[in-house]
Amino acid sequence: MSRPDNDHDTPRALFERASERLDQGMAFRLRRAREAALQGRAAKRPAWGVPAGAFAAAVLALGLAWWLPAGPGPSTAAPEALAVEDIDALVVAEDAELYAWLAEAPVAAPGGPR
Repeated sequence: MSRPDNDHDTPRALFERASERLDQGMAFRLRRAREAALQGRAAKRPAWGVPAGAFAAAVLALGLAWWLPAGPGPSTAAPEALAVEDIDALVVAEDAELYAWLAEAPVAAPGGPR
């Protein structure tokens, strides 16, 4: 039921045949490129400066929040309700200003350009 795993042998044999045909100069350049790539990957280290900077900013913000005096709190008094007469007076006053502005606006002459 188990058959030999030939899938891994074929790429390996292909690699062996291709590497036998390389001249020494090309093999040397490929080794140098591989070493440079491996060194570049090992040189990447986690950036500890970013988490440390975020922590320092959080501590600074917390210290400022603790140091600054508290302002007046929100008002707990309920706002006074306006009477119906007061609302009507405000509406009439706003309407009066609108009508006064319209009265001063220039009016197009009859038969003029449209």
